[in-house]
Amino acid sequence: MNQSGNLQESDHQVSRRSLLRFAGLGVAVLGSSTLLSACSGAGNAQNAAGAAKFTVASVPGDSFILDAINVANKDYAKHQLDVPKHINPSSGVQGFQLLVSNAIDGMGSDTLNLMATHVNGQEGQRPVMVGLRVMETTYGIVGSAKGNWPADSASFQEKMQSLKGKRVGVTAVGAGGDLQLKLALEEAGMKYSDVTVLAVGLAAQAIPNLKADRIDAYVGVQWTSTRYVAQESGGTVVVDFSAKDVPAIVRDQAVVAIAVREEMAKNNPQVVQNWLAAQQDAHQFMLDEPAKAAKILNDTGLGGKGLAIAEAYMQHYADQVAPSLQPNFKVPRDMVERMAEVGQRFGSIKQGSIKYETLVPEFARA
Repeated sequence: MNQSGNLQESDHQVSRRSLLRFAGLGVAVLGSSTLLSACSGAGNAQNAAGAAKFTVASVPGDSFILDAINVANKDYAKHQLDVPKHINPSSGVQGFQLLVSNAIDGMGSDTLNLMATHVNGQEGQRPVMVGLRVMETTYGIVGSAKGNWPADSASFQEKMQSLKGKRVGVTAVGAGGDLQLKLALEEAGMKYSDVTVLAVGLAAQAIPNLKADRIDAYVGVQWTSTRYVAQESGGTVVVDFSAKDVPAIVRDQAVVAIAVREEMAKNNPQVVQNWLAAQQDAHQFMLDEPAKAAKILNDTGLGGKGLAIAEAYMQHYADQVAPSLQPNFKVPRDMVERMAEVGQRFGSIKQGSIKYETLVPEFARA
């Protein structure tokens, strides 16, 4: 959606410039100067009690529920961290701009965009990967209530073919959902030009656009947001990218990473590890107290209207997400290599440009 509120149509080509835009490189984002002046990352400073100052960026939703639980349970102080109110970037673009400019210290992030920013960034200021929060895909496609969509039992190819000629909303052209859509279309034997891609923003903007028939479908970025958009718009989840019949290159991804600046990981490794330990506490809380965790997710990420969805996610987390995670979210080499291959398919990174030893600090390696 542009500044006048109109939907923005893709030119059907995901250019390198688009990828760099999403990675937060070389393009100013509206409102970023305000955030830059309002926050400053200072992980090497301490307050009077000896806790390290650490600024976290986060947004609502299940991919960032660990952050919300940390706040609700006052976990940061338990790990000698002085974390002010979370900074809420308007997009992944802005989040990476804040990170590389020293305005924040850490954030959950899209794995592929972390890699692209790392490859194209300046040594010291570029992001490094200190953890993987979710080692599966979280994406899905919601169809509008007016659409005639295939049954759940239909094949992946049939479901994707049902999008042909349709207007498909994404958060932003060149963003993670847009790239995943392009990949899924190709895996179904289709072309990106078989659909009309429109930038509509996050879930809150997708719902009215679906209701008003301005888009026919929407690519959800998070597990809960996809289902919430379907619930609130009266639509249906047409494709769940984590379903077993989805091609492996689409399904078997680790899409949520944990990022800090390279200099932060090098100069203040214990502070970063304390932050990871706080997130580990939140992870355990989700397993031990799923009802309480679901309430936090519903209140902070679903507008208080999606408790059943939040409860379902806690079960999904326990059954599917948690078993694949390493202690303290450590990063396996094979998963980095797999995601690098996906990035090469997207064109966001070149073959051989991702080095595990450079991308992942020693303390974060599995």
